[in-house]
Amino acid sequence: MKISTFDLNLFVVLNAIYTEGSLTKAAEVVGTTQPAVSNALSRLREKFDDELFIRTGSGMTPTQKTENIILDVQKALALIQKSVNEPNEFDPLTSELTFRISMNDLSEVRILPNILKKLNSEAPHITIESYQYNRRDFIHALASNALNFVIDPIIPKSKNIKHDLIFQDEFVCAFKKSHPIAKQRNLSMETFLDLKQVNISNRRKGPSLIDVELEKVQLKRNIVLRAQHFMVTPEIIKSSDYVLVCSKSFAVNNGLSWKKLPISLPKVEQHLMWHASDDNDGSHIWMRELIRKAFLDLV
Repeated sequence: MKISTFDLNLFVVLNAIYTEGSLTKAAEVVGTTQPAVSNALSRLREKFDDELFIRTGSGMTPTQKTENIILDVQKALALIQKSVNEPNEFDPLTSELTFRISMNDLSEVRILPNILKKLNSEAPHITIESYQYNRRDFIHALASNALNFVIDPIIPKSKNIKHDLIFQDEFVCAFKKSHPIAKQRNLSMETFLDLKQVNISNRRKGPSLIDVELEKVQLKRNIVLRAQHFMVTPEIIKSSDYVLVCSKSFAVNNGLSWKKLPISLPKVEQHLMWHASDDNDGSHIWMRELIRKAFLDLV
């Protein structure tokens, strides 16, 4: 098969179907219709004399032929993408781009004031849209440019997602300055479990990290409030005897006292994520650096 007789756009479709596992989602990523993707798949099947994908209950499953060629296809597409992305062409002073970022309310408070201050002076026509996506939709949203960046503790399992660790802290138990436990030297597990606690989660149900660890030793917290947003908690904590498990920086920045937890937990982490196809794009490189610096200013 001569490459001069091959429509290279078909490789873009092939990779989209492989990545998304769905003709409909592949069409969104490529920016075309589902019938057009179906037509492209038919042409690919004819060229390769292979089904390439088999429709199953879990979506479009690649054949062995597809598995054999997909890595080379992805490498070739990445090289082509790199060649058309010229970082030096991006001028923040004149750009009118909109960057769409998925992050929670705590990250918004941490970095948006800093970023907007920079935009006002260095990139007056660039705009930001912030909203929190469901984690199961991260890969598709980044691939289809519904999102440009994700800031989240959990990294999705995908070779097409690039990521950097941009924030790290420790979990503590936060409380008001006049709380009875303020006079205690250390926080015992018995005291901790008796305290009335606020739990923050954007899910309707399911355990938090600390609850998973406590369950391992058959212990359970006394949760009296489950809420969606961290930024509602400082006033609640300051006006009650409730306590909150949060990052040390959150406690300090919001005027709360804190003590070390009586159980060892992994660090609080936030990762910046983007799609591999945008890795060498000048505007993305510029915005990634802006986000990184905004988090560094918190340290």
